Parts: sequence; structure tokens; C-alpha cells
Amino acid sequence: MNTAQDVVRCSQCTEAVTHHCKICQKNLCLQCKDEHIDKSKSTPHEIIPFTSKHHEWQKCVDHPTELKTFYCQDCKVPICQLCPTRNHKRHGIEVLKDICETSRMTITGDLKELKIFQVEYSKVIKGLEEKATIYTEHTNHENSSLMKLGEELHKIVDREIERIQKQLANMVKEDLQILQDNKDEMQGSYKRVKYCIERNNRLLEEDNPIEMLEYKSSVDELRLVPSMKDVSPPKLIMPNIKEEKIIEQVVSLKPSVHSILPGFTISKAGDISMVSTRVLMTEPTLLKAIFTYSKKLKGICCESDEKVWIYGDDEEIKQLDKSGSILNVFNAVSKGIQKDIAINKDGHIAFAHEEDECIYLVNKKGIEKFVDMAGWIPYGLCFNSEGDLMVCMRTNNQEESKVGVFANGSLKQEIQFDNTGKPLFLPGRNNMYICENGNGDICVSDWNARAVIVMKKSGEFRFRYTGSNSPIIKNFYPHGIATDSCCRILVADRDNNCVRVIDRNGTFLRYIKCGLKDPYALSLDSEENLWVGECDTNCIRIIKYLE
Repeated sequence: MNTAQDVVRCSQCTEAVTHHCKICQKNLCLQCKDEHIDKSKSTPHEIIPFTSKHHEWQKCVDHPTELKTFYCQDCKVPICQLCPTRNHKRHGIEVLKDICETSRMTITGDLKELKIFQVEYSKVIKGLEEKATIYTEHTNHENSSLMKLGEELHKIVDREIERIQKQLANMVKEDLQILQDNKDEMQGSYKRVKYCIERNNRLLEEDNPIEMLEYKSSVDELRLVPSMKDVSPPKLIMPNIKEEKIIEQVVSLKPSVHSILPGFTISKAGDISMVSTRVLMTEPTLLKAIFTYSKKLKGICCESDEKVWIYGDDEEIKQLDKSGSILNVFNAVSKGIQKDIAINKDGHIAFAHEEDECIYLVNKKGIEKFVDMAGWIPYGLCFNSEGDLMVCMRTNNQEESKVGVFANGSLKQEIQFDNTGKPLFLPGRNNMYICENGNGDICVSDWNARAVIVMKKSGEFRFRYTGSNSPIIKNFYPHGIATDSCCRILVADRDNNCVRVIDRNGTFLRYIKCGLKDPYALSLDSEENLWVGECDTNCIRIIKYLE
């Protein structure tokens, strides 16, 4: 046994060690080194000069005077002959030389396979190199062809670009003149307003009775800001190239669009009201009829010009496309006579629940209570432009009716009485529908009152439409209600099988019939086509009524 002062000896003789075989983990003297390699030529060897580090590694950590000659299977570490009696007692112990021999055999086998891998990887690399060469040659050829084509097209395109530039310059000149004319006209009106202000200030300062009596107001004339031509910049269109019309397909010029921006009126309070340019068609057109397979269709809400949500007495809210195919469906048992629905900006659907006296919201998480209104039964509902939920409500004893505006589930505003203290809506249990107009008005159809009641956003009463100023056949009992971008109000007249159209001030404009049978619920899509849900037929009719 070696002592700490002994030199490290060769593993095969008593000579001092000069080399170390990393693979076999053996210390070798100069003479034994060659014998070790020759004795097992089939085994790979890695002979390196012996250093003190190898000797230190061979020493046992727990017993520095002993060399590591065994291997603990449990701890996965080399140990000396004393370790099994102490720290590694009752552990699985093997001779380190045998473990190294097993590892040596594994390494030998792996080496044979790795040499085979080397050959195969070389073949793959060679194939990839050949493929890259062929690919480069091909793409170089294509690039040459492309450059030739580009040179040919450049000659044609350069000539046409020059032509289009001249065309564009003419358009720009014409459009800028239109904008300048608009500016000149507005400046003229502005100067007139400024002149009137100076004149009125002078009249008030001089206080001349004669001039006062001769004074003529220009306010009404100046209140209306006239409509103007609008100009959208011209736009280049880049369609795909076709041989028969190369230039048109490479690039063409979309002419500038001349349209009319809506004018607007200015009230005494400074409020702005837009004047729409879309007019009613002489004869509305039925675009499509969709059978819904619903039961007593009573609620309808367009998601787009291709999709719609519906609600009926079958207590299911369904999403349909224009073909009538069901895209989505979920149960919504409300046990109420009215089945109105509304969609907020996030695409979540709200519906009223009569028995629970609340509004439920259908979102990605499922169905959850959104508004609790104990003591009141919700009827019609819609989301306004601010995202608040407006709800028609009647007491469960049917003695009162009102409109509630809810923000994030909390009551924000109540609308129930006019400025004299009289109820705006009649009590009872029949339908009420609600919508917001583009000018901010709140429009309610009240079946009990046989009227459409319109209030300002503040809740102040504006007017009541009862159908008396239109040629009626039967009594007017309104149901679904909607408004368009022109601030016209559309209301379903179930008993007369039509939709009535009135302006923002309650003046009757026209009927829309188009073969309607029992019209009940209304909604407008993104193209402002009117979708009418028929209760008894369970059919939706899509009608174009605007030019």
C-alpha cells in the first residue's frame, strides 16, 4: 500500500508512473505504456502525460491514503476499499476496473456506429451541396429571365407612369380647386358672420330706434352650414399582371372620389345635428327571406351584414347566417313574454329574465348576472353609444313603468316622468322596446300607450308619436324599434303588417311593407339593411330601404 510520501506507481508494475490512459483509467510507466496499447488494440486508448491531478482524482476523498478501486452503484461514485465498511455500508459495490471495462465495451460499440454515421452524414452533406448547386444554377437562370422581363416591362411602365403622372396632376389640380372653392365659400360665410357681429354690437352701442326697427336678423340664414363637395385623394391600384393587358394589370389609377359630405345645423345652444344624405327608396326591396325554425320569434340583433342573433319562445338564443344555418346556440330560459336581446361592443349578449328580475350577460365565461333589478321586470334593452345598458322596466305589480340606464351593472339614470310630473309610459305587462338615436335621443315603443315616446339623452320629453298623422288601417300597437344613420325612427306595426318610418321629430315619412306578415322585432345591419323578425311565421325578412 502506498503512503502519502510514495511516488505514484505504474498500475502494471512497480515503476514510477509517466502516463495515464483516460479510457482505461490506468497509470502507466514508459515501458508499460506501449504494452498496454499493443495488448488491447481493438480498444481505443487516450494516453496523456500523468500529472498530480490524476493522482488526486484517484485518491479517496474520505480516505486520502487509499486509491479508488471500487464503484458504488447507489451513490454513482468511485470509492476505495474502506468506504463499503463506513459511508457506503450496505450499498451496491462493484470493482471499478469492471465498470470501466463495461464502459470501454460501450464506447467501442458506439465508436463503430459513429464511424458508420460519419459516412452517411457525409453522403447527406454531399447531396445537399449538389442540390444547393443545382438550386443556385436554377435561380440564377430565373433571375436572369426576371431581369430581362424587368427591362422589357420598365420600358413600357416608364412610358405609362409618365402618362398616369400627368393624369394624377390634373386630378390634384381639380381636387385642390374644389377644396379652395369650399374654403372660399366658408370664408365668405365667416366674413358675413363677423360683419353681423360687428353690426349688432354697433346697433347695441348706438341704440338708434330707427336702425333697431329696420334690423333684419341673419341668424336663421347663417344657422345652416351648407353641404360641400368632398374630395378623397386618388389611389393607385396594383392588380396582378396579365399578358393581354399588361399595363392595366401592373398598375392603374383609381380616380378620385367626389362625394357629398352631410351638412349640419347648429342649434342656439351650439349643438350639432348632422343632415344625412341617404334618402329613402321609392320602393323598398326585399333582399332575402330566412326561415329560422324558431318559436314565436321576438328578439333580433344583427352582428354584421352576414350574421344575426335571434330569441324566441323556445327559450334559445341562436346565431344564424344568411342561409338560416345555426352557427351558435345556447339556452336562455327567461320565462318572460318579451324576448329582447342586445349586443355590446365586446360582442357579449344581454337578455332579460322575467322570473329572476334581472339582466343576464352571455360572455366567454358563460352566462352571468349583469344587472339586478329586484321588484322590477325587464323588457326591452339596448346598449347606447357610451356602452351603458338601457332597459325598459315595469314593476311586478304592473303599476309603474320606466327606463333605467345602467353603467357596469349599477343604475346611472332613471327616466319615468315628464317635466310636469306625469308618467311618460303607461303601466301594464305588455311589450316595451328601446333604442338610441344618432342625435342622442332615447326612443321607446310602448304597446300599452300605443305610442313611440322620444326623450332627450337627459330624459327630457321631446315628443310622442301615436300614428295619428299617418294613413292608418288598424290601431297602432308598436313593437320592435330601430334607428338609422339619418336619425330616422323605424317601428314595427304588427297589426298593420308594416314598418313605419318617422323622422327625428316625429313626422311620418312612409310605410315599409314588402310582404311582411306579423312584423315584431327590428334590427339594422352594418350596411343599413333592415332585418324584420316575424313572430308567427318565425321568418326574417331582409329589406333594402335606403338609396
